[in-house]
Amino acid sequence: MAGRPSKPSALKAIEGNRGKRSGNDAEPEFDLVSDLEPPWHLDDGAQQVWRELAFMLRKAQVLTVADKVALELLCNTIADIRLVRARRGDEFVIKSPKTGSEMLAQHLVAEQMLVKRAEALLAKFGMDPASRSKVMVNPQLGLFGDGGADQSNGTGRFFK
Repeated sequence: MAGRPSKPSALKAIEGNRGKRSGNDAEPEFDLVSDLEPPWHLDDGAQQVWRELAFMLRKAQVLTVADKVALELLCNTIADIRLVRARRGDEFVIKSPKTGSEMLAQHLVAEQMLVKRAEALLAKFGMDPASRSKVMVNPQLGLFGDGGADQSNGTGRFFK
């Protein structure tokens, strides 16, 4: 199917349905992640990134059990970016040992490729200014022990 990828109904509800098209009533709903500990199989760098992101995404009601694999990919990618950047240091251009011509450092090229991948994954979670500006979330009082009442429709999602 050509065109833009379809937008999840939850995002349509949060952003408001500007096109007034009907939503997918049969779209699956997954439970929010309750265990925020990083998976054991992630390396140390990816586990550190998981700890930085998981609570934030869960609090924003973005992290469901179906999203854990996507979060793993994001955590691995960010950890790889940090590793490649550390190895690259200040080196942007290197000289070819064979020809003597200058070229981009391979660590810089790898970093740029990883950054593109990370940007796409961050957008899926609404974690960059452009994608976040399209989402409006009402405060979900009571969800994290702040004493307020949950004013959602029972699913934890807010509709206008």
